[in-house]
Amino acid sequence: MWADNETDEDLLGFDFVVDSLFVALTEPRLLPLTIGLLGDWGSGKSSVLKIVHAELEALRDGDEPGHYVCVEFSPWQYEDYDDVKVALMAAVLDRLEREVTDTEDQERVSWLRRRLRAFRGRGRVFGRMALTTAPGVLSGMAGFVDPSLASPELVQAGTSILGAAAGAGEQALQDPPNDAERSAGADPTGEVRAFKEQFATLVGNLTHVRAVVVLIDDLDRCLPESVVDTFEAVRLFLNSPKTAFVVAAHQLVVESAIDSRYPELRRADGSGIGADYLEKMLQLKVTIPALSAAEAETYMNLLLAELWLADEQFTTVRETVRQRRVQNPLGVGFNLGVAEACLGVEELPKPLVDDLMWAGHIAPALTGGLRGNPRQLKRFLNNVMLRLRSAQRRSINLNPAVIAKLLVLEEQHFGDFKKLFDWQMAATGTVEQLRLAETHVRGSAYSADGDQPDTPADGPDRIDSDAEGANPPTVPRSRVRARRGADPDPGPRLPSEVAEWVGREHMRAWLQLEPALAGHDLRPYFTYARDKLSLGVVATRLAPRLQELLANLQSDVVATRRAAVNTVTTLEVEEREQLMPALLDAVVRNPAGLALTAAAELVARIPDVVQIVCEALMQVPVSAVPAQRVASVARNLPLDHPAVVALLDRWQGSGVSGLERAVTTVRRLAAQSGR
Repeated sequence: MWADNETDEDLLGFDFVVDSLFVALTEPRLLPLTIGLLGDWGSGKSSVLKIVHAELEALRDGDEPGHYVCVEFSPWQYEDYDDVKVALMAAVLDRLEREVTDTEDQERVSWLRRRLRAFRGRGRVFGRMALTTAPGVLSGMAGFVDPSLASPELVQAGTSILGAAAGAGEQALQDPPNDAERSAGADPTGEVRAFKEQFATLVGNLTHVRAVVVLIDDLDRCLPESVVDTFEAVRLFLNSPKTAFVVAAHQLVVESAIDSRYPELRRADGSGIGADYLEKMLQLKVTIPALSAAEAETYMNLLLAELWLADEQFTTVRETVRQRRVQNPLGVGFNLGVAEACLGVEELPKPLVDDLMWAGHIAPALTGGLRGNPRQLKRFLNNVMLRLRSAQRRSINLNPAVIAKLLVLEEQHFGDFKKLFDWQMAATGTVEQLRLAETHVRGSAYSADGDQPDTPADGPDRIDSDAEGANPPTVPRSRVRARRGADPDPGPRLPSEVAEWVGREHMRAWLQLEPALAGHDLRPYFTYARDKLSLGVVATRLAPRLQELLANLQSDVVATRRAAVNTVTTLEVEEREQLMPALLDAVVRNPAGLALTAAAELVARIPDVVQIVCEALMQVPVSAVPAQRVASVARNLPLDHPAVVALLDRWQGSGVSGLERAVTTVRRLAAQSGR
């Protein structure tokens, strides 16, 4: 199995992303520089950062003297118990201190550390100043932070802040001053300027350091204030010659966090400033694309090869894949045919041959459903292996190809998966409805035991390993014949429930995937899907369409979940009343799951469900409430609704520090925006 962690081995073929970052970071004329490494959750951002880190640190002397100093920082790891802004600056100073040899610079580091203690916990001084100063002062402050920000648009935005601060609004935004703030004097801009000048001098004196590169990860996991604090630390304190910052994040999530932090700056059309804010903060953007079908198949196959091959064999495979990617970046870089060509048939372990066969069969359906997301692909393979090895512990012989095909249906179309389960539970062995469906879709060439008489024993066609850039067919020949116009034998007239099942395009595609399942007793396989099949009495009574909708509401794929939310808003009241208890049951059983996100999104679209959603959340133990999700959930809740007030009161008085702090932040932001 495979750890769900970042890695410094590039199995994704993201060298073009690494190259873009490397070129920008090693160009002295671009410094100081802030780069956004943008991509969806699970797209490989953390792995790219690790690879860039390793390549930069490997550049020691050579054509140019000196080396790069890299600092890794995750604001998400600090926000529960530290000031994120100060933690970032401290992490940079800690790393630079190891480079300092001069006594004067050592004293400078000590001075900077003392100033950090003064900055710690001071609150958002500049935000409060904006509420009590004239627009001209705001413009001057913006120009000091970043000359490009001193624009008429920002001055206009500052004027709107001034208006929002009138009366009780200003009082709501005030944080009580602490001792450090009282002793800080009346000129915070002067303090920031002094810190920045001393920091720039320190970095400039390190003549053996080409540049200080700060790699910031996990920003999209943070609460809105932590997001803004991180950018504030970069732009106000650390942005100086010979420095570069790479911020890895999901762009839409960060934009949403910024919008939430500054709700008073929303435009007349309701749009926020998040996108404009990032445009000002990021001089360059490098985007990690979703994997294409060919890239996703290569990635899956490489993971399987890593599982079964010896280190030296896998090194050979990786070099072969690298060369093939150079020749044809958009083709499949590794599959069974490539493995046989570069290692020899006799060197391939039998389990790897089997795994590459079934992975090739399901790849088209899988890569489309998971939208080319590396983390989701890895988790899918882990689920296959987990079920296979769990069965082996009980001496149960399961076919990994069958596990994989069923898992595709389970994760992408749960309602249809549940229908197959119901048929299996009513059968004594094999499923007659499944046999009829496969015969109808595949044609009579497929026998009841799942064999393919017209397909050679070695399985689907393999690529010609000598054909440059050739892509392997990943579908059985019967499907190729169907594309060419050969109609499958429809067989006998189908029962209505089977006809409805195979009448869906995605089911016809799934039924044509290898292997055929009609000859299998699927009961042992369903045993390992009990966590989803045991959804409770309410869920099991749902119609298949609603069961699939329930599964889609909890999908890891954002587009799938949002489409399901849209569908729920169109349901008749009776259907909605059937669906909501099942969804809220999922929330209570797994509050860290995506059912919570879906429930909150539904509140924003269907206000009359707020009461039952809050009642469900009141049943969740406070220790199980995911504090990091409170801000995103609360954005969808009407904070003045009595049920919401009671819920937030419970969380704020829970004694769970992270949860209490999250609710406090939510309510303070709400006071700012007048919600």
